[in-house]
Amino acid sequence: MSRTGCKFGFIAGLSVLSCWLVSSGCEKPPGPVVLDVGDIKPAADYSDLAAVLSEAVDKDGLVQPDALKELTGRLDKQLKLLAVTGPSATPELFPTPADRLAYWYNARAAWAVKLAALAEFPEEITPAELSQRPVPLDGRMMTLAGIDEEILTAGGWQALVAAPGVLSQRAQLSTKPFGAKGIRERIAERFEQFADDADRFVIDVRAKKVLVPPVVWRFAQDIIDNHNKTYGTVGATLTTALLSYVTGSAHRRLQNAIGYTPIAARRCGKLAVVKDE
Repeated sequence: MSRTGCKFGFIAGLSVLSCWLVSSGCEKPPGPVVLDVGDIKPAADYSDLAAVLSEAVDKDGLVQPDALKELTGRLDKQLKLLAVTGPSATPELFPTPADRLAYWYNARAAWAVKLAALAEFPEEITPAELSQRPVPLDGRMMTLAGIDEEILTAGGWQALVAAPGVLSQRAQLSTKPFGAKGIRERIAERFEQFADDADRFVIDVRAKKVLVPPVVWRFAQDIIDNHNKTYGTVGATLTTALLSYVTGSAHRRLQNAIGYTPIAARRCGKLAVVKDE
């Protein structure tokens, strides 16, 4: 395995036609994923996910397909456990907001990886293949889009932006599961990491544009309105409004882009996967 091109060597994204199909609503997700969970007992245990993430995800958050193939059994074992365990199915196992938020983060990571693998990491993949395909989770059928809404409800928009994914326009996968302890601190760190990532949050210096990822763009007006209300300003841009949420190099990066035009990045993301040579 090797990386080519940009730092991440992302698998090629959607074609213009695929993007049009997504935006026009013509795309249909694949059928539901079915798991045999008849003999699975609920438990708040992420040990199998820990093995998958540590061995099949690199330091840049890229999935390594060859390594993942060797861990299919452990990933499926984790998914079966998540299917019968969760805040709705077994609320006694998730008594605090932090417990529930960690569950949704781990569930999103596990299913994002599995759905990409089921699609066989194609050259072109539509968001619906990841976000709208029904999967068994928390005692019901859910989708990644549904998980995102749970994360938004439990942790707010910054938690959603920082949630792990396999698309290049989402925050990167972690190499370890999330726990309730320190989850808020990890979210803050991941949010800044995402804003500072030149491949996932693109700033086009030549065109003087900030290509805002869809997961952030959906909250653009709320972020701007909150900034104007907090600081008594009028007419702030999204780039300016985001400055108060980041520090360090992420802050400097956005500060240098003040005056650039924020625009919505295309919904068609690339898979964050290490490519075969």
